[in-house]
Amino acid sequence: MQIFVDGYAEKQVAPDQIIACASFHAHANEYSEAMRRGVEKVKSFIEYIENESDFEAKDFKTYAYNISEHFHTNRIEAKTEEDLTKNLTRRVSDGFFFEQWLQIIFDYNKERLAKLLALTSNSDSFPHLHIEFTLKDYRDHQRQLLADAFADARSKASALVMAADKHLRDCVRVDIDGHHAAAAYGSDSAAAGLFKADRDADIQEQIKAIDETFRPDDITVSKAISSVWETSD
Repeated sequence: MQIFVDGYAEKQVAPDQIIACASFHAHANEYSEAMRRGVEKVKSFIEYIENESDFEAKDFKTYAYNISEHFHTNRIEAKTEEDLTKNLTRRVSDGFFFEQWLQIIFDYNKERLAKLLALTSNSDSFPHLHIEFTLKDYRDHQRQLLADAFADARSKASALVMAADKHLRDCVRVDIDGHHAAAAYGSDSAAAGLFKADRDADIQEQIKAIDETFRPDDITVSKAISSVWETSD
């Protein structure tokens, strides 16, 4: 007889990598002007961060970019009796909207993160900033998780065959899923909001305040397997 059981293992791991994503937005009636304003915001932000920290311009990578024209519809007032039976509308442009998203990835370091947040809050570009805490290499944790998941499957199989008054023999098949990780995320916020501070405040005081209150959660990594075991009387 064969039995089919699943095994599962998970553990909590402190993040060792930070992914910071900044998005920039600009609006103008003309395409070229929307682009000019948006590009100036991005350029100003990168130069400011580079000048005030150990981050370099080359560390910032663009992963999305878009300029699009938006419209709204106005209803036209009927002027004749015939117009009353028609749905008269006019499509009106709201102008062109610029969007660009930058990403910077660096090893987890509370002081560097705090400085990036504090500097962003003082930037004239006012980007929206999103922080993600991740692991650089999930494979470092896979071997032990696989062993633990297999042990869990064996324990379940042993309990089943004992209940059936049989004996457990060999595992004849194992199917392994991909890794799973539940990362901790920071809030998506505008620089002018959550971390906004007086422009004249000491940047070191801002860094200290952020460093004392910004604590990422651990990341849950897990592994699941499906196994087939043979039994004997």
